[in-house]
Amino acid sequence: MMSNDLIIEGQPKENRGRKAWFIVVLLLLVVTCVFVFYFLFNKELNFEAYKTVVGKTTENKLGRLTLNEIIIDDNQILLNATFKPVKDVNFNDQIYLFPQVFVNGKEFTVRNGGQSIAQSDKTFTIYSSVKLSELPKAKVLNLDIRYNDWNGEKKIEEPWEFQVEASQKQLQEDRKTFPVAKKVKLLDGQEITIEKVISTPISTTIYFHSENSLLKEAIHFKIQSASGESWDFNTTYPLNEDYTKWGVRLDTVYLTGKGYELIPVAVDGSELGSAVKIREK
Repeated sequence: MMSNDLIIEGQPKENRGRKAWFIVVLLLLVVTCVFVFYFLFNKELNFEAYKTVVGKTTENKLGRLTLNEIIIDDNQILLNATFKPVKDVNFNDQIYLFPQVFVNGKEFTVRNGGQSIAQSDKTFTIYSSVKLSELPKAKVLNLDIRYNDWNGEKKIEEPWEFQVEASQKQLQEDRKTFPVAKKVKLLDGQEITIEKVISTPISTTIYFHSENSLLKEAIHFKIQSASGESWDFNTTYPLNEDYTKWGVRLDTVYLTGKGYELIPVAVDGSELGSAVKIREK
């Protein structure tokens, strides 16, 4: 498993210097994740077809944790839980509970982030986003969920554990695939291969890889429709330990048209290369 979205100390020592640009990307998650999670788990919005309601509670010496519901997305699992700490445990909205998730007995986690939100009666809503290198294609997934990481600083001795069956049948039916498989030489000299774009009602992700793990800076993207509408993809994260495979995800964007333009851009928004036309498979 790779490091947490919000804890940069988890990165291997030798990679910290050459991945310095990645810190900016991680900090963006603190600002955006509350809005995104609220949007996805809002009962008034139409994401019910992709949710699995759990409603299970477990307790340990730290407190009581209820796993409310989860959402299966493209190579991503979103979790909504409620935590009520015991009286003498010091917990606040700057402390995060990071879950470890096994899917059909295997771990595919590459990055783990989230947010804690204080509610009434000394309870907290715990939102988590577990990004994965891949997901099995089975319509029903067996999830072993273990909340065993306290703020990225220590392991929880008696983790809260949940076994859940979650369906991704509706997500598979609604997923849009835009094959690309195009090598792109950027203006700054970097060379990447854009593999594909996957869009679901929950998020859209651009997948690309580089021959060299030493990227000069974070590569962002812009997707533009034929009508001129555009979306900026700014949260790049690695998909393997070699830092050669990457994902760039934007939540709550669903590409329902047949064709778009994909443009690589720098952190400052300037274009790094020519537009690449993409079409749904």
